[in-house]
Amino acid sequence: MKGRSFLVYAISVSLVEQAILLVVLLLILPAAGIVVPVWGVILAVVILATVSVVLTRLNLRTLALKGSHSPDVGVHGRVVKALDPRGYVRIGNELWAAKSEGEPLTEGQEVKVLRMESLLLIVEEAGGPEEQG
Repeated sequence: MKGRSFLVYAISVSLVEQAILLVVLLLILPAAGIVVPVWGVILAVVILATVSVVLTRLNLRTLALKGSHSPDVGVHGRVVKALDPRGYVRIGNELWAAKSEGEPLTEGQEVKVLRMESLLLIVEEAGGPEEQG
């Protein structure tokens, strides 16, 4: 569900929630002998409406975010947790679990992505002889 259709859905759900709240506060509770003052009904409706608006805005903002994609083979990154043989590397602004293909790598070393297995990056130290020539 994207943008406009989510907004229509959120408004519809919010209106249904408001209607249910009003039925409970104005019909069901008084029938059970519990009288809610007018200011209490207004306060409950305002709180529910505010929560609905805030959550809808947060959800729409989240829907607008671009999805993460896997780094391409050959992309360079930096080790943030030593790879001995597993650790973490930063590729762009994303943190990825990684495994060293070869010697252990220490924090701060530059790495190159060789391939991806599931959500694990297989990397090697960047700047090898084939890259410098």
